[in-house]
Formats: sequence, C-alpha cells, structure tokens
Amino acid sequence: MIDPTPPQHPIEPDPSASEPKGRLPVPEFDERRLQLQLDDAPGITAQAGRRGTKDKFVAGVRGLKHAIRGDSSFFAHFYRGVMIAIVAGLLGVNQWSWCLLILAGSLVLLAEICHSAVDTLARAIGDPDEPRLTIAREIAAAGVLVVAFSSGAVTVIVLVWKLAQQLGWVP
Repeated sequence: MIDPTPPQHPIEPDPSASEPKGRLPVPEFDERRLQLQLDDAPGITAQAGRRGTKDKFVAGVRGLKHAIRGDSSFFAHFYRGVMIAIVAGLLGVNQWSWCLLILAGSLVLLAEICHSAVDTLARAIGDPDEPRLTIAREIAAAGVLVVAFSSGAVTVIVLVWKLAQQLGWVP
C-alpha cells in the first residue's frame, strides 16, 4: 500500500542546474499586462486584412498547389481515394454513405495540408531537426495518423456493411 502522506524532507532541486532537462521554460502570464498592451496599441484588431473572395480563392488554390507539390503523401491519398470511390460505386452505396466517405476523405486531406503547413514553417524558421521543431512536426504527423485511421474505420464500416447487404448477410 502506498503511503499518502508527503515526505518530511522534500528533495531540493540541484542549484547547479540552471533549468531542468527536457522541460521548456514557461513564462508567467500576467493578464493585466496583456490588457495594457492591447489598450495602448491602437490599430490592433482581430480582423484579418481585407481581401476579396477572388483573392482568397486564388490564395487557397495556390496554397493547395504548394502542398500537393511539396509532399508525396497527397498522391497516395488520391490513389486510395480513387480506389475507395470505385469500390463504393461498384457496391452501389447510398447518398449518406457517399457523404460519409467524402467527409472522411476530406478530413484526411485537411490534416495532410495542416501537416504540410507545419512542416513548411519548421523548415522556414530554421533547422527542422531542432528538438522543438521536430516535436511540432511529429504532432502534425500524429494528427494525420489519427484522421487517417478514423477515415479508414469509416470506410471499412461503410463498404463492409454494403457488401454484407449485397451478400444477404444483413437486411
């Protein structure tokens, strides 16, 4: 059984170590100071620059082009998406199943675009193998992994259910 009482003599930190290893320093947050900074800085707004719909669309297409050209994973996702669409078409899935498949595929592409953006920023900031940048890149890759597995689960459920219906296993 574990004793719930705290030790009588807590371990003192090593005074020779300037900063614990493996931990990033976190500055103290002072809300009053932030409010004063925002009050004293006229012209700072939460609103982005004014661009028209056409400019936003062009920037989005340009960003998509950069993401696709910069990462070969998009080809693999496109290939899998086409294969899933062919199988779904052959099985004759209904419109709700198509909606689920399209939503799942879109989320994978969105996660991959976010991963591409984080990777591009890490390379622009400096050495992408610097530990903190590596962590950020790995977190973005984890996002893609989670969404890809979730999308795969949705795809398997939709296609296997339709196949089971076709074979007469379920009503």
